Amino acid sequence: MHTAQQNSTAPPLPLERYRLFDSHDLDEAREFVGRVFCPHDLATLRPGAQLDACHHSVPLHHDASLNYVQYGPAVRIEPGHLAGFYLLQIPLRGGAMVRCGSQAVESHALMASLPSPTEALSMHWHDDSPQFIVKIDRAAMQSRLSALLQAPLHQPLVFDLGVDLSNPALAGMTSFIAYLRSAVETNAILLGHPVLAEQAENHLLTSLLLSTGHNYSTALASGAFSSGAAPTVLPRVVKRAQEYMHSQLEQPITLADVCAHVGVSARSLQQTFAQCTGKSPMAFLRDLRLDAARTALQSKFAERAPQVSDIAARYGFFHLGHFAEGYRRRFGETPSETRQRLGPPH
Repeated sequence: MHTAQQNSTAPPLPLERYRLFDSHDLDEAREFVGRVFCPHDLATLRPGAQLDACHHSVPLHHDASLNYVQYGPAVRIEPGHLAGFYLLQIPLRGGAMVRCGSQAVESHALMASLPSPTEALSMHWHDDSPQFIVKIDRAAMQSRLSALLQAPLHQPLVFDLGVDLSNPALAGMTSFIAYLRSAVETNAILLGHPVLAEQAENHLLTSLLLSTGHNYSTALASGAFSSGAAPTVLPRVVKRAQEYMHSQLEQPITLADVCAHVGVSARSLQQTFAQCTGKSPMAFLRDLRLDAARTALQSKFAERAPQVSDIAARYGFFHLGHFAEGYRRRFGETPSETRQRLGPPH
């Protein structure tokens, strides 16, 4: 295997710490990339062009991974059917022509591609077009969708191939992906904390399903079951949801988990929650966790008091800055100020 000599003044490549290989050899690149994704045909589009290929990859938890792939010169990639996974492919520069089933898109930095595993995939990556790729297990994605709908799936989940990253509706998802990349590149706290990693992965899947287009988007937006009938949602459902959230403050529950517990769709629960509380279910859960964190910070400390970061992690806040900002908005002071007001333990 070839090891490239990096320019000491050049910035590190994305996910550099998780390098799987780098090579100028076409067969070697095809083999190593295929180990993470799937077997595929790979060829340069210009005869005699030399590859400058590498692949960096890191799993988030069980069902998703972050990847950086580059080839250098333009290449043709023919995976056929992905079968077991979805790919969100974001060109960092350059672009690619991507065809999946009957859909085609010219992908670039503001137009990602999201091929689905039940559709045949063919790609032409242009010169100097490295991509940041999120790989998600097909079964996990479909399970999450079924939980959000509170109904079984009667046909495969197929995403719209083009994902317009300039769409404001996708800002939350793209910011979260950028945060995940930064988190694993800087300190790997997610990788060393299974609860946080699971939460992050669950949020990623839910964000993709709720913010990108696919053949179940209308059902998700309307809250309709597969029969077409909207469930009758009573205020008691909100009460049951709140009780469940109270009992799971230290567990990595998601909107899909709450929906499954109370037996309604995500759209129905969101609408009823907004009517009854003025908040979304996840905003209500976030406030409950902030309240619990404040109680922990205000408690009489033992000789070895837990760090603010430990308390934040206990209640599912895996970005300390976001935790501190949310805490300040809710209570008018920072977590550190809450702790300092109590003084040292006796």
